Amino acid sequence: MRSCFLFSVAFLIGGCARNDQASDATNCALSADRIGSFVTIPAGYVKNRTGLEKEIASFSIQIHEVTNQQFSAFVQATGYASEAEQDLQNNRDDAGSGLFKMPSSGISQKNETLANEPGWTLSKGATWSSPGGPGTTIAAKENHPVVHVSLNDALAYADWAGARLPTELEWQYAATLGLPDKHDQDSGAYSPDGVPIANTWQGVFPFFNTTKDLFAESSPVGCFPSDRNGVYDLIGNVWEWTDTRKGDDSHIIKGGSFLCADNFCRRFKPIARESQEIDFSTNHIGFRVIKDGTT
Repeated sequence: MRSCFLFSVAFLIGGCARNDQASDATNCALSADRIGSFVTIPAGYVKNRTGLEKEIASFSIQIHEVTNQQFSAFVQATGYASEAEQDLQNNRDDAGSGLFKMPSSGISQKNETLANEPGWTLSKGATWSSPGGPGTTIAAKENHPVVHVSLNDALAYADWAGARLPTELEWQYAATLGLPDKHDQDSGAYSPDGVPIANTWQGVFPFFNTTKDLFAESSPVGCFPSDRNGVYDLIGNVWEWTDTRKGDDSHIIKGGSFLCADNFCRRFKPIARESQEIDFSTNHIGFRVIKDGTT
C-alpha cells in the first residue's frame, strides 16, 4: 500500500486557516472543561454528490477533533499500539508514516534551493506520540489533534469511547449546516474580506507560507471560531477520517488540512472530498467521533 503514497500524496491532500483576532498562537485552545464535549446536529437532508437528497438522522458530534491527550488516555487504558507502531515493532520494510517537510521555519522564499525544498517523506518512527519523527514528542501538543493514525486506529478509539466515525454524508451535513454563509461553500475557510477563519496554508504551496493564520502546521483544537453549530475545525487543521469507503483499500477523508492552499487542494467546501489508504497515516490526517441520537 505504501509504495503508492509518495507518488499519490503529492497530488492530494491539504488544509485551512487562523483567526487574526487571536494574538497569542500558543494560548488559544479550548478550555479543559470543554474538551470531549458534544453538540447535537438535528435531523435533516443533504444532497449527495449526484444531487440526490438523503435524509440524515440526528446525531451528536464532538465539537473538536480527537486530541493527543484523548488518544493518549485510550492507549494508557488499553495498551493499544497504532498501525505505524506495529509496523515498526514488526520491522516491516515499508514501516513508517507520511511526514511533510515544511519550508524553513514554516515560511520559505520562492528561490529556495532544490535541496531545501519541502515535500513528503516516509518517516520511520513518525507515530502519534512522535508526530515530527524520531526523537519528537507530544509535549505541549496535548490539545493538538492526534495524527499519524490509520482508519483502524481511529475506529479502535471510537469503539473504546462509545462512539463511531461519521459517514461522509453525516460529516458533510454537519459542516454545511455550520457554514457562515449557506450560499457560499468556501465561507468556512475565509471571511468575505479574505481573513482566514480556519487553519489552512496562505501563500504558494509548498514553497511559501505567509502564516497569516499564525500557524504553519496543526493548531490546538478550538483556536479558530466555531461554526454555527458550535463545532470547531471541521474545515482545516487536519483531514478527518470518515466511515465511508472509496474503494477496497481506501476511505473518504473530509475537511482539508493546514496544507491546503488556494493554488493546491482547496478542499474548503463541505462537499469536497479526498481518499486515503486505510492502513496508512500522515501528519495531517486525524479524526473526530459522533454518537447516535442527542446528548
